[in-house]
Amino acid sequence: MSGLDNIIKEIQASAKAEADAILQEAAQYCEEYMTGVREKVQKEVVQFQKKKELERNLYEEKTKSGAQFRERNAVLKIRQHSIDEAIKKAQEKLVNLPDAEYFDFLIKLFEKNVQSQNGVMYLSKKDTDRMPMDFKEKIEKTAEQMGGHITISSDRDSVNNGFILAYGEIEENCQIKALFDADIEKLKDIANQQLFG
Repeated sequence: MSGLDNIIKEIQASAKAEADAILQEAAQYCEEYMTGVREKVQKEVVQFQKKKELERNLYEEKTKSGAQFRERNAVLKIRQHSIDEAIKKAQEKLVNLPDAEYFDFLIKLFEKNVQSQNGVMYLSKKDTDRMPMDFKEKIEKTAEQMGGHITISSDRDSVNNGFILAYGEIEENCQIKALFDADIEKLKDIANQQLFG
């Protein structure tokens, strides 16, 4: 009986090591991807900053006397708009990735959020229609490796770009907009550093 126990322990240890490696790779991929997104946001902010800096200088020359308060508010609005536009463009780039890259991203995101129980991955109808043939298999395999099971569904109209992962009453919102919203303050901080130096 102790030989069987040892074999079971070895299998469990091997499965845990493999799951840990997958989770580590997924976390690294997501971090690298978000680093890329942050860099893109920074580039967009720099471009907007140059353009708006020229506009601001012209504005200052025309309205030197009595316009400091209005100028400061206008500059802050322009900068905020620039930050919002840069973040919006980065989000649109992610949403509009080619199908293979987009679904690779979703797989990595799933690997980061999968749990060891039965659940449902809700995708949008649009994503379900363009889903690669091997996506479902990869998702199910990942869930099984974690000791769970996943069903893919498009029964929710509210899902848009990304997915919602439901385990009973607990749901993890992994939609693209939610990911950006979760990191919006960090992204705005990066943009503000670029703008305000």
